[in-house]
Amino acid sequence: MGTGHFTITTIFVALLLTAGCITSPTPGGDRELAFPTPPTTITMLPTDTQVLPVNATGLPAGPGTSLHPSSSTVQGLITFVEDAVAYSQRAGKATAINEFSDKNGSFTRGEQYIWAYDFEGINLAHPYHPEYKGQNKLSLTDDEGVKMIGAMRDVARNGSGFVSYRFANPVTGKTELKLAYVKRVDDTWWLASGTYGPDLSIPVNAPEIVREYLHAKVARAVGYANNEGEEKALVAFNNVSGPFTTDGTYIFAFDMNGTTLAMPFYQGQIGVNERNLTDINGVSIGEEKIRVAGNGGGFFYYVYNNPADAGKPSFKVSYVEPAGPGWVTGAGMYLPDVPVRFSEKRRTQLVARVREAVAQVKKNGRDASLSAFNNPNESFSYQDPFIFMFDRNGTLLANPYLPGLIGSNLRSDRDGYGSYPVQGFIEHAMGGGGFTYYFFADPAANYTPRLKLGYTELAGEDLILGAGIFPDE
Repeated sequence: MGTGHFTITTIFVALLLTAGCITSPTPGGDRELAFPTPPTTITMLPTDTQVLPVNATGLPAGPGTSLHPSSSTVQGLITFVEDAVAYSQRAGKATAINEFSDKNGSFTRGEQYIWAYDFEGINLAHPYHPEYKGQNKLSLTDDEGVKMIGAMRDVARNGSGFVSYRFANPVTGKTELKLAYVKRVDDTWWLASGTYGPDLSIPVNAPEIVREYLHAKVARAVGYANNEGEEKALVAFNNVSGPFTTDGTYIFAFDMNGTTLAMPFYQGQIGVNERNLTDINGVSIGEEKIRVAGNGGGFFYYVYNNPADAGKPSFKVSYVEPAGPGWVTGAGMYLPDVPVRFSEKRRTQLVARVREAVAQVKKNGRDASLSAFNNPNESFSYQDPFIFMFDRNGTLLANPYLPGLIGSNLRSDRDGYGSYPVQGFIEHAMGGGGFTYYFFADPAANYTPRLKLGYTELAGEDLILGAGIFPDE
């Protein structure tokens, strides 16, 4: 590979070396895995981009780091692709492909446009290269040897991410450095768009960067525990001035019964069983982290007191991974700009709404209920909250605002931060009903992704019914 590119792994080299012999498997295409490992060698950035500067501890500097001012351009790119994915899910695959193929279409805006591929590498749409359609382009290589479509395909398998390469700018006619953002639509295809320029950088709070940062920090902690043993590792994790407590993030640990083993800023909780702990919105923290750890590890969301903000409750994304027999380590990042207030009144109404829909299924049967739930003009399809339905395998049966996904299995789909919301919907429903945080394209806000609080219950033996609400204004 030429000097114009480097992999995101470079950012974490110092961190991984301090962790001992830690490796991550290459991302694969099996989307039924409980937790596909985030990409370690395929997400590429321009050489002069410093995404997470490494500090003296060997850890990335974390949230709040000032990056290149062009990050707003990259944020616009992310939004553009997310809009295209939301459009595909609403309009359906065939209609969306036709729109993306149209040089004069709504998703072709000069040098910024959408292209589409399936997971075999077959081009489905490209407004400036219609001759690509139907061709396998996995071997397409830029002038520095980067196989850009293959790299994008691998990123899409993990949900979303960035790839940098050189490509002809349709406006200038010149081959220029390009940063692409890639996002999977469903099991069968993915979309991407790009922006040109040598000075592009990725926002430090981009989900892909948060995901990589937390995964790397926990990997370092697991490596330390494997090398030094559980007792010494827990002493290090509980040290508020130690190398594992940096830049507003820290390592926590618990056993599979829910007893806290490490919590540096809240040491009164050490030895306390928190299996029944819930956050301010009724979302289980204790059961959720045990559930995710039991699946081999992964990401989950909750609201927790932020020690860097006077203990104010803030939205948090955490990653957990088994550190040894019977115990688990994790790390989280607070995202205080994400609204997290859902009033008790609205949460009570949400539960009542779902139970009303469950009663509808029991009274009128599956088919009649599906027709009602999928009709945007029916009472069960009001935007906040509307009813959705899955079967126990994760196949979407009803959603009035995403008709393009009806019939698709979404159990293994994860969002940008790495959580698998449909798995949560199913497991909470089968456990008697429960709340789940997830991100959803808000139809009332031009399909901008926003945090929602969902509630699901079983309707019969094989139907998962749910609804969600956006935060209080």
